Amino acid sequence: MKALRSLVALLVLAGCSGIPNEEAFRYKLNNWIGHDVKDVTAAWGAPWKTYRAPTGDTIYTYKRGEPLADTCMVDLTVGPSQKVTGWRYSGTTCATTY
Repeated sequence: MKALRSLVALLVLAGCSGIPNEEAFRYKLNNWIGHDVKDVTAAWGAPWKTYRAPTGDTIYTYKRGEPLADTCMVDLTVGPSQKVTGWRYSGTTCATTY
């Protein structure tokens, strides 16, 4: 019986490992650092908006989610070389929407 409970617990934990989480999402964003912004737009589509930061970098903002629910917003910082140099995000559903 003890072996059966251990097996069930192991299967439950293994099943949960596929659920997206914040750490995995941050890892995904870190992987974009150094990539050309064209690679991002090819993968994610056109940004919701872009704007010029005071530093001269361009910020590409991606927005996903339902209008009345939690929305995930991701800002990718793109330098003059058109390479992604940084990111930030807000929202609690980002790990499941990207």
